[in-house]
Amino acid sequence: MLPANYQQLRDELAKTIDPKRLITNPLQLLAYGTDASFYRLIPKLVVQVHSEKEAVEVIRQTGKLNIPVTYRAAGTSLSGQAVTDSVLMVATHQWKNYWILDDGMKIKLQPGITGARANIFLQPFGRKIGPDPASINAAMIGGIASNNASGMCCGTSQNSYKTIADIRIVLYDGTILDTADEQSKKEFKEKHPELIKEIEQLRDDIKADSVLLERIKRKFKIKNTTGYSINALVDYDDPFEIIKHLMIGAEGTLAFISNLTYHTVIDEKFKACALMIFETIEKACEAVPALKQSPVSAVELLDRDSIRSVEDDPDAPDYFRTMPETACVLLVEIQANTQEEMDQKEAAIRKGVESYPTIQPYSFTSDPKEYNFNWKARKGLLSSVGGLRRTGTTCLIEDVAFPVESLAAACIDLKELFKRLEYKDAVLFGHALDGNLHLTFSQDFSTAREVQRYSDLMDSLADIVVNKYNGSLKAEHGTGRNVAPFVEQEWGEAAYKIMLRIKNIFDPHKLINPGVIINENPKIHLENLKPLPAVNEIVDKCMECGFCEPNCVSEGLTLSPRQRIVIAREISRLKTTGEDNARLTQMLKDSQYFTDETCATDGLCGLLCPVKIDTGKFVKDLRHGNASDSAKKNAAYIGSHMARVTSAGRMGLNFVNFWHTVLGDSLMGGIAGGMRKISGNNIPKWNKDMPKGARKIKHSVANAGQVDKVVYFPSCINRTMGKSKGYKKDEVELTRKTEELLVRAGFTIVYPEALNDLCCGMAFSSKGLKEEGARKSKELEDALYKASENGKYPILFDMSPCFYTFHEAYTNKDLKIYDPIEFMLEYVMPKLEVKSPRDVVTVFPVCSVKKIGMEQNLLKLAKMCSKEVTFVQSNCCGFAGDRGFTYPELNEHGQRHLAEQIPSNCKDGYSTSRTCEIGMSEYSDINFKSIFYLIDEVTR
Repeated sequence: MLPANYQQLRDELAKTIDPKRLITNPLQLLAYGTDASFYRLIPKLVVQVHSEKEAVEVIRQTGKLNIPVTYRAAGTSLSGQAVTDSVLMVATHQWKNYWILDDGMKIKLQPGITGARANIFLQPFGRKIGPDPASINAAMIGGIASNNASGMCCGTSQNSYKTIADIRIVLYDGTILDTADEQSKKEFKEKHPELIKEIEQLRDDIKADSVLLERIKRKFKIKNTTGYSINALVDYDDPFEIIKHLMIGAEGTLAFISNLTYHTVIDEKFKACALMIFETIEKACEAVPALKQSPVSAVELLDRDSIRSVEDDPDAPDYFRTMPETACVLLVEIQANTQEEMDQKEAAIRKGVESYPTIQPYSFTSDPKEYNFNWKARKGLLSSVGGLRRTGTTCLIEDVAFPVESLAAACIDLKELFKRLEYKDAVLFGHALDGNLHLTFSQDFSTAREVQRYSDLMDSLADIVVNKYNGSLKAEHGTGRNVAPFVEQEWGEAAYKIMLRIKNIFDPHKLINPGVIINENPKIHLENLKPLPAVNEIVDKCMECGFCEPNCVSEGLTLSPRQRIVIAREISRLKTTGEDNARLTQMLKDSQYFTDETCATDGLCGLLCPVKIDTGKFVKDLRHGNASDSAKKNAAYIGSHMARVTSAGRMGLNFVNFWHTVLGDSLMGGIAGGMRKISGNNIPKWNKDMPKGARKIKHSVANAGQVDKVVYFPSCINRTMGKSKGYKKDEVELTRKTEELLVRAGFTIVYPEALNDLCCGMAFSSKGLKEEGARKSKELEDALYKASENGKYPILFDMSPCFYTFHEAYTNKDLKIYDPIEFMLEYVMPKLEVKSPRDVVTVFPVCSVKKIGMEQNLLKLAKMCSKEVTFVQSNCCGFAGDRGFTYPELNEHGQRHLAEQIPSNCKDGYSTSRTCEIGMSEYSDINFKSIFYLIDEVTR
């Protein structure tokens, strides 16, 4: 039950906001309330706002009822600034608009756009945004600005504070200020003259205090996000410039950011990096000032323990494993717009550090594999280290900065601190040019002794950073709850009082993200600590960082991978403690839909996860554990009678297709929809692109006598499903089209024995019926081995998902198996001439194509066949095998941005998965089919 005032708030908001976006379900509250920090607070109400108007209403109503509210975007922040036990206002999914200004010199962005997407928008202009945090693929603009997140290359010269052009904010009373709009500024002055006056008074008070003024200037010469950006009161005179810059790094405690305009920076065309290996961390740090004077773009420090955490990566160089225990690495980046400039910069860098000997010679590389590994190793260090921790412990990252000249001594002190407090897995890495170090280690919060150990660490850390070196306790990760008790210690009484006045000016009722940055509780950093109970070894290393979420098709519909793991952990905790059986029962019931039934299990989350957690495999494991004996028996029966099943499928599809032909789209859709509703959604959803049955393949060899042979395995889907209504009248089903194409390319086609009984196993394994899935995969492996004459001939799969499933399962590596894309490029296209390329086509890389790294090959293949290619930017389509029929909302959600990407003059789309093509056809209003049809058409 909601407290009375929260229920009143929900009732008021329901008048203008869809009640479905006013979330009070316990499972969703926990899921949405989780961020990447080690703190846990569960909101009482989550509001998903879709517009500034809705945000204003939430802010006004919470103010009216004296209810605290916290603003939230991606939730990748690490210091506890995005959690609350009150109202959480989430501004993500409908906050994706952007405007390119001044030929790319500026970009205006809504808060729900990730930093990586912003850079994609700017690519055609040779520009990018300044901030480049390691979380840029997942972190959204609202959080990047609110935390003044910086990163590898931007330092202090290109962060949000330095590159902000304008901002649009909503204040505590619903007042909107747009600093790009003179009329808005004029109206703001008239409505809030006292606020302008107080800002000017703050400015004047600081400038009248020479000691405070100099302290602020000195503190911001290095990275610093501890407390508020009070340098705004020193750097600017105009009150609107001051307000604009105060919002940067304010962590959502002063106002809500509706949009933000950045001055963009040059995205250099040429990039290269080198690994300079020094004998000790002191010697590496001694070289940093020299590098700072040279034309480097970034210098990243990685201590020996950091290297150890990534040395087993398949792409890691061998020498990572043989480095001396005292060694330290500097990852040095150079960027330029010409190769000549690159050469000049490299020469200058080498000259600058020639007096600082390295253990071995270094070279700058632009080779994509080497370059990408070097940066992957650095950017993924937090989670890589986290992935090595003991189950049940939390991976923590502290973020400090020192004057560069003190960096070496500070590193030694930090190493000694870790040793004294027995943090044996602690590593140091960070942005050396800015004296910015990240301290990463695992922490057990399950006992009072361990909590006290962490308390001792933080107290000692504050003593080293603040008292000994006059550094920053937070350099780029934001103050949050973690460092709030130490803000006054770092800044001193005079500066802290300025910060209190800032908070009071913008949040007089103390309702906006309370407890963050300003907090009177000296122990707040030791409270509300997140439990991380063991669940399953597949996911136990998850840090809840949120890096996975941009790749998840169900994120925003139900749960993301991170959120599924959060829920699983809570269920595990409740089962262990037995503290709330009613909550556990409800969680288990709700998780059936939110965790299981709407997970596409496509595995794309693992591509972005630094520790490669595939939450889809975890969900399949859950399905396996929940599978009944009858389900397993049914699977065994179906697996043993695949010929009957596919035959029945063909008959059923032909029956439905007959009535579709008779009744037409509208009437058929109405009848089918009504029957599905009456059945309680047990009858699969029908759509106009539902195919008729395919014709059975009756021969074992086609086009005999050719020099070249191929074993062709048509998937059970394609053996069952024929043409859809949108196909051309003279077209044939895919199995026959594939045969025609291979014959024209001069192949003898061999089909494996007992073809109609074969299956890759995906239909079973995806539902958690792993035993039958494994049996069918092995059965197929044996059949393909025989058909290929012990691996002599290549084997073609006509669907990428089937290829991927078999690729993951087969053990006989003598078999030469091919995804449809790779086979066409390697074997078919060299034998056929493109005679009539299309003017424009759209192609969609399905999940398995992404997972095997075949996206660029798909694009290459499409470009051979068409003058213009639109490559759909999307995650999984959401059809997920058969879920497009059984849980069509997943497919609809996954395709919500498909139609807008397709050019108006494009009528056909191509892919490599039959079921995915059905879903894409429904939501794009163009006809999607196998790319084999395109190849056949343009080469005839």
